[in-house]
Amino acid sequence: MSKNVVEYLDEVPVGRLPIPRLHPPASAEGIAALEQRYGQRLEAGYREFLALTDGMDGFHLTMPLFGCHDWGTGGQAGGGLAFLEGVREDGTAEDVGLPADVGLFPVSVDADRAQGIFMLDAQDVLPERFWWVGEGSSAFYGTLADLLAHAVDPRSYSPREYVD
Repeated sequence: MSKNVVEYLDEVPVGRLPIPRLHPPASAEGIAALEQRYGQRLEAGYREFLALTDGMDGFHLTMPLFGCHDWGTGGQAGGGLAFLEGVREDGTAEDVGLPADVGLFPVSVDADRAQGIFMLDAQDVLPERFWWVGEGSSAFYGTLADLLAHAVDPRSYSPREYVD
């Protein structure tokens, strides 16, 4: 059986990608602490996600979805903060039409810090809550469910690339 599994994974593209790893659910206290750190209530789908699994490794290629535990000492979220600094310094947010004072909270960044996903706090300016940016592209998503659907099947959701 193990030989068949190895052969299957060699032939199927998904076999070359990391298998997503889920974590035990985040506590209500952990989610509340993350909201406090963010300074805003988390998007409903992201809150539900954290209540089911406190993050997911291998969400998209080398990108995790951060959980509450990733913000602790030695957690992966430090890479998200470094990517956020770069986005703020190089004007990427303004280039796609986001206001200079938009709240950006990293929820994912790849290992190379070339792509990142931010939760947006600009409800008075735009309807989307997530922005996936990097490697020359930009896409805005209304909900975490929209973002996940597009990651699985790009034909399932058509994100905006710029703020009007």
